[in-house]
Amino acid sequence: MNTSTRCVNLSRSEIEYLKTAGFLGPVLLKCVQNARWRSDIAATIELSAMIAEEFREAFTEQLAKVGFDEAYELTAEGRLLEDLIDRFHKP
Repeated sequence: MNTSTRCVNLSRSEIEYLKTAGFLGPVLLKCVQNARWRSDIAATIELSAMIAEEFREAFTEQLAKVGFDEAYELTAEGRLLEDLIDRFHKP
């Protein structure tokens, strides 16, 4: 693997969330659908730095829309999105 690609490990529930959440564009959704399953509960996606940044932008936009409750506390979905933002960041 060259330095411009990276692998991100995701759980089955994270993969399912990303497939069904409806906020990923076609290119990002295809990356998720092409995840390599390492076991019944874990998968890896390999992507370029540019695509990783596109994921982070999509997660950040979604976080702003649904990630906080009325008291501006993180929701469960917000915590998930923040974790994904961190994991898709440069290693």
